[in-house]
Amino acid sequence: MAVATAVRAESAKRNVRADHTGWEVLTALLAAAAAVLAGTNYTLVSGLTVGGLIGATLAPIWIREARRYRGVILGGVLLLACLVSALALSTWRSATHPPTEAGLLTELLPVISAVLCVGALLWAQRVLSPGAVVCLYAVGSFLTVTLRPQFAEEPWRFGFSIPATMLLLGACQLIKRRPRKQLLAELVVIGALSVVGALSGARSMSAFLLMTAVLLVWQHRPRTAKRTTSALLSLVLVGALGLGIYKSLEEAALDGYLGASAQERTVEQTQTAGSLILGGRPEIGATVALMIHEPFGYGAGTMATPSDMQAAKQGMSRLGYDPDNGYVEHYMFGTRIEVHSLIGDLWIWFGLAGLVLAGWLLWLATSYLGRSMAHRTGAALGIFLALQLGWNLFFGPIISSLPPLALALGVFLLQRTEADPTPPTPKPQSRPTQRRRGHQGRRARRRYLAGGPQRA
Repeated sequence: MAVATAVRAESAKRNVRADHTGWEVLTALLAAAAAVLAGTNYTLVSGLTVGGLIGATLAPIWIREARRYRGVILGGVLLLACLVSALALSTWRSATHPPTEAGLLTELLPVISAVLCVGALLWAQRVLSPGAVVCLYAVGSFLTVTLRPQFAEEPWRFGFSIPATMLLLGACQLIKRRPRKQLLAELVVIGALSVVGALSGARSMSAFLLMTAVLLVWQHRPRTAKRTTSALLSLVLVGALGLGIYKSLEEAALDGYLGASAQERTVEQTQTAGSLILGGRPEIGATVALMIHEPFGYGAGTMATPSDMQAAKQGMSRLGYDPDNGYVEHYMFGTRIEVHSLIGDLWIWFGLAGLVLAGWLLWLATSYLGRSMAHRTGAALGIFLALQLGWNLFFGPIISSLPPLALALGVFLLQRTEADPTPPTPKPQSRPTQRRRGHQGRRARRRYLAGGPQRA
């Protein structure tokens, strides 16, 4: 009898282990599919993307997991406030401003889809490694890269550059056990991407990559002090570095080292406004003028009136830009109001609540950079995404900024809870300690999967 009982018990253990293994494989496949589909950014109907649909389907799973990350609840509250503000502003402006042809829902659904993608990515990183999720997300981006409007003009600059950067830097994260080899791989990848970007005329992209490389090298400098560098001092270093690289690239473009096309654009932009940034982004003047003209915003799905367009043109004229060339009427105010910056677009759609949300995003990016530099924990991908988010907040339109923003939020929110900053010791970490931290992440994922279907 005892022998039979022992045999049955052992058989039950094997069956449970087999069930767990089957569940782990199924969960891993589902997480991989979610990461790929989140990266596609393919619109199904009325602004709803494939990633948004899979994120909504998996919402019962990832909502509970998302609460583990500090900042998610605040971000959710801000998003709800923005949606309510958009509805209120659109209703208020409907008396004086015509609606867009697409409508309110079509403009809000891409933002909602991006938020749903963030939730799916956070859950996927509980099942797979962060590097694997980034690579799968990049693969999804490659699948739809040719559908972008400006892809035919410059395939690398407006198509392959961002997915290739995410894929290669994400692959570098897969060699986490060997920090020196990972650093070398990241620097080689960044160097190659910088050269390709410079030759293709992608000046801002090259600047982000060069800054990422310098900050990586700065992180791995020899330890000479007993205390870590403060986050504030690290941010000052980032600002000074950005200014230096900006000036260097501007001079290189003016001298023709980045190609004839980049030289022509740089000369024209600097002569127009006296600055490469203001000359290349005259929408800044329009944004400031519109904020003075209508401080509370416009609401999603709202078109501009002739008085709004006149105010925007006056703001652009103050920068030395000629707004009577069709760009303002056709691009900025043709189908909706577009001021070519995340801060400006969030304010247009969501009013003052959008400005608060933009401030939260800027705080996430700067805090990630500050802590990463101070504690030497930043990865090349995270640094690059933080720099790019900072740029898009001031100079990137909302629709094209949403795909990298979704991945950036997944990286930043994960970093804020699961990162274990290096203690302030004068000696570098031993290799066993570094390996131990990689083992902790893998054990956490195995414990999560071992819970079986009841965890979902």
